[in-house]
Amino acid sequence: MAMRAYKVQDIVVFASRGTEAKLLAAPELRPAEEWREDVAAWVALRAERAPELDDRVDASKTEPYIHTSH
Repeated sequence: MAMRAYKVQDIVVFASRGTEAKLLAAPELRPAEEWREDVAAWVALRAERAPELDDRVDASKTEPYIHTSH
């Protein structure tokens, strides 16, 4: 499945599904221990589709990744 752009707060992630994007971005936002202590925040964390960024995907990548502007 093709990777598409998702925003998780201010982090842009390319993944095939929003759940993959959320799992990849979450450790960048908080340590795992904090997510375990605040389950409500984990449930509320959303990976929103960002189709306007789809053209920035690195076609050479085959696994989900966090986009950097470098």
